[in-house]
Amino acid sequence: MTIGDQIQKIRLKKGISQQFIADTIGISQSKFNRIENGKSDILLNDLLEICQILRINYIELLQSSYADQSVEKEEIEIPELYKEIKSLKSELLEIKKHLSLNRGE
Repeated sequence: MTIGDQIQKIRLKKGISQQFIADTIGISQSKFNRIENGKSDILLNDLLEICQILRINYIELLQSSYADQSVEKEEIEIPELYKEIKSLKSELLEIKKHLSLNRGE
């Protein structure tokens, strides 16, 4: 979950509109929408102001966002690693078979 996803989730839970936050921090509603959807970077000062409006700790927001991204990355990597291991296993079996034939076993 990105920082924008986290902000959106908390904002919706608290019933605060995008327009209210955008107006309060001095950006357009469309810019705030792009931030929530991960299509625009967020300035640190804007992040701090958003956290104040939502009454959340910015460190916890960043930590939870980072932790979620690590999990998502692992979920993507594990199937790829499994495929690679399976492929290597097949190659090793072929090498073993080839060596056995060359030794006359």
